[in-house]
Amino acid sequence: MGVNSSGEVIRLDGFLPYKLILLADRLSRRITSIAREEGDLTLSEWRVMAAVADRPGRTANEVVAITPMDKGVVSRSVRTLIDRGLLRREASDADGRLAHLYLTDAGGSAYEAVASKILLVDRQVREALPEEGYGAIEKGLDEMLRTLR
Repeated sequence: MGVNSSGEVIRLDGFLPYKLILLADRLSRRITSIAREEGDLTLSEWRVMAAVADRPGRTANEVVAITPMDKGVVSRSVRTLIDRGLLRREASDADGRLAHLYLTDAGGSAYEAVASKILLVDRQVREALPEEGYGAIEKGLDEMLRTLR
């Protein structure tokens, strides 16, 4: 039996980190499937596109900062998306070492196709909660993310 130093057994059915990991994994699998089927995208490519659509002109370093991906994964995804004509890179006027990322017209169309299906998943998850419940959960998740920063 797995016990910690105090002799307590972690009961997974009541362990919040475990439940959050399960939920994140299920959502990730669903989003991966949608991105592949609707846009022929990997999850990493989708995350880059979503970050750029959320704020056009982000740099790759900014994408790394707001997503659970490391620099190498973001760099490869950006390169692939540029090669496929879904993303374009523009040198910064203020600092030539920086490049800003933008969706192309084809990238915008691919983004919309994937996003429309992912928003259905978001709606499905929200509808599983009582009306007042989502706001409390969202606030709690934000607090947990700040705490574990």
